[in-house]
Amino acid sequence: MANHFIRALMIKKIISFFFSFIPFLLVAQSNGQLGAWNVHLPYVKNTSIAAIGHTVYCGSASGLFSYNESNGELERISKTQGLSDVEVKLLKVNPNNGMLFIAYTNGNIDLMLNGEVVNMPQILQRSIIGKKSVNEVTFYNGRAYVACSFGIVVIDVNKAQILDSYQNIGANGATLEIFDVAIYNNFIYATTSNGVYRASLTSGNLSDFKFWTLFKASTKSNKMESFNNKLFVEVDSVLNEFDGTNWKALEGNGFRNVFDIQVANNKMVVCSQQNVLSVDKNNTIDLTGSLFKNAAVILPNNRYAVVDDFYGLQVFPGGKFNGIDFVTPNGPFSSLATDFKFINNTMYTAGGYAPLFNEGFRRHGIYLYDGTNWQNTRDNGLIPDTISDILTLAYDAQNGKLYGASYGKGLLKMDLTGRLETVYNKTNSALQEVFAGSCRVASVAMDFENNLWLTNHSSGLPICVLTNDGTLKCFPVGTAFGGNNAVTAIAIDDLNNKWIAHSRDGGLMVYNHGLDVLNGNDDSYKVLTKDKGNGEMPSNQVNCITKDKKGEMWVGTNNGLCIFSNPDLIFESNNRSFDARQIVIRTGLVNSNFLGGENITAIKVDGANRKWIGTGNGVWLVAPDGYTVLQNFTTKNSPLLDNNILAIGINDNNGEVFFGTSKGIVSYMSDATEADKSFNGVEIYPNPVRPNFDGEVSIKGLAENVNVKITDAAGNLVAEATSNGGFATWDGRNFAGNRVATGVYIVFAANKDGSKSIVGKLLFIQ
Repeated sequence: MANHFIRALMIKKIISFFFSFIPFLLVAQSNGQLGAWNVHLPYVKNTSIAAIGHTVYCGSASGLFSYNESNGELERISKTQGLSDVEVKLLKVNPNNGMLFIAYTNGNIDLMLNGEVVNMPQILQRSIIGKKSVNEVTFYNGRAYVACSFGIVVIDVNKAQILDSYQNIGANGATLEIFDVAIYNNFIYATTSNGVYRASLTSGNLSDFKFWTLFKASTKSNKMESFNNKLFVEVDSVLNEFDGTNWKALEGNGFRNVFDIQVANNKMVVCSQQNVLSVDKNNTIDLTGSLFKNAAVILPNNRYAVVDDFYGLQVFPGGKFNGIDFVTPNGPFSSLATDFKFINNTMYTAGGYAPLFNEGFRRHGIYLYDGTNWQNTRDNGLIPDTISDILTLAYDAQNGKLYGASYGKGLLKMDLTGRLETVYNKTNSALQEVFAGSCRVASVAMDFENNLWLTNHSSGLPICVLTNDGTLKCFPVGTAFGGNNAVTAIAIDDLNNKWIAHSRDGGLMVYNHGLDVLNGNDDSYKVLTKDKGNGEMPSNQVNCITKDKKGEMWVGTNNGLCIFSNPDLIFESNNRSFDARQIVIRTGLVNSNFLGGENITAIKVDGANRKWIGTGNGVWLVAPDGYTVLQNFTTKNSPLLDNNILAIGINDNNGEVFFGTSKGIVSYMSDATEADKSFNGVEIYPNPVRPNFDGEVSIKGLAENVNVKITDAAGNLVAEATSNGGFATWDGRNFAGNRVATGVYIVFAANKDGSKSIVGKLLFIQ
């Protein structure tokens, strides 16, 4: 007791000294720990629901969240909490032990009990012909009977082991998709497109179709549940009751076109197209009047919890649909992200989609993230739902306007709240349509003269500019692309040249607008290809283009990565080579092109001039020259949601890297930010460093590539670090590799010429 008191007194004195020290440096606290992952998913559309006591679990294509109805706690549950996958198809609770059974759309299964997750990937990994999915599950005597597209799988839920599978149980061994399974009166029942099959649990071999019979024929039987000594089965879109001898069709609209049946808290909850209702053991029916819900449960206090495609989770009292609580974790409007733009402490995300550059008609608008919460232009009506497929974004800093490329509706001009101000299309500008109502703007970028450049896909005038004075003009490129002007991504180099990709194997155009931006007669352009002497790219299919901090142009193709180190030579008349180079690395005795053959989908340059490279097989972080791999993230070694990367964005203030994947947005706290040339607003976090903290101390807001020295209060040098862009880290250890003792430490850094320096304080508590 005395030792604890003395230690507390010491810490109190240290803190007092710490806060009395001359405040040369702004010291700030941050929640973004280095190396931490965050998942950013929409939770409005939910297909499945389950409840354990007062805690409700909701599952969707975006993942899983829970809500404790008694205390209001809301929690997102994702790969960062140990789940193995993303797209949840089915949730069910084992009533014997409260284990949550989680099935994903790809057939993967997680079993979650008391916060611990056990993965069962056997169905996912199984090699079968045809569809492979999990449809439903029922629990009986320590086993889970899983209805699958290819049969029934039996799992020992206590050991997380597959015990058996029943396949080809149809007539003469035909393969049947099983929609649901139930155990009733020592028989196992299975619903199929032919009707209800059953077999005795005491049969010698349930894998043999001879033990199964078509018990109730129908055009289709779907949901089924055993309750109150009866079997309830949907037969030909009507819920039927079977008492062991007789079948009875239940009357009323609430028993037709059933989406879900669950037993919870001694009641059977039926969710149909017309109603959500419950039936107790006295056969008393409670109709709620709630329509078009995907799934429902009833809680211990007799409140209903329901999910649908529009309103997230809704909890309301029984008897009637009123007094409703709407519960949805904050997130982006959609899981799709095709571009990120960090502006004034806010990450703007484009939510469009153009598969192979055909209109996807995704009316998602854009999503704004301030570091804590997402706001969606579709939710607040700032962008109407008539606007589709916003693919890329650009920022006009001079006028404070945001521009979006809508692949279908034209060029969008917005304010920084995301409110749509102007739509440029065929009716009011030089933009052209592919067909009536389809004005395909694929990409936008601001040049150094504050002109906005854009690509008008499949147009006869494919390259366009919106000048700072509001004039929009488009230019022809003749037969440069063989007459097929499927232009897409656009980037600007240090010479103000426009680099323009072609979506259909047309190569890469470099376009120079000459002296007069609006005069097409003085323009020049050159199409680069995979031919030696004319670009020597790995492929003519270019996906992305990015300029790095040295002025080199990094180009991603469907067959690997290349770098144009001398873009200034492209329009020179001499024979000096401007061909791209590929990064050749040596592995053992073999030289090979780094990421050769990979489909490069996105490239982003961080504050330290490192490159984040997105592919169809995960993310790579490489050193500024590309020859050293610093990190490689995939779904196997990280919480990355999917290996197919659509877009990458970076928060320049804190180094957080956002990845738009095919299954949603996830972010990673990196260790490089944009350098602060003014060397002001430097922050250190966490501060103080407490005993349970085992990460790295972050120092941000520095000038580029500065040396950071850390001393103890007596002035003894303890550690040194060098900033990545404007970001430096310290692991809290001294030169001997030991964690430093409790005390105040001084952080000192200066720029190269010594004209600016900072001094800060950092408290360590052991």
